[in-house]
Amino acid sequence: MSVRVKLPSVLQEFSCGAETCEVTGKTVGECIKSLEMRFPDIKNHLFDRQGKLLRIFGIYLKSDGIYPVDIDTPVQDNDELIILNFIMGG
Repeated sequence: MSVRVKLPSVLQEFSCGAETCEVTGKTVGECIKSLEMRFPDIKNHLFDRQGKLLRIFGIYLKSDGIYPVDIDTPVQDNDELIILNFIMGG
């Protein structure tokens, strides 16, 4: 299945400047793996050493949800995943 991934500006330097890219997969996790295969440097900036998504990022499906989706969430052809970079501070 072809899924479009929209990247935040902080990750675009690892995607050769691309704001969006097409990936394949049946789940959010498979799509992210496809993204990593295409742009290997993204993995080190998106996940921690244990392979968990860094807390500064959220992955949303079709922008109609208010909560980030789980890696095991199924996707459909032509869906859009949006990776958001949260602003953290204190």
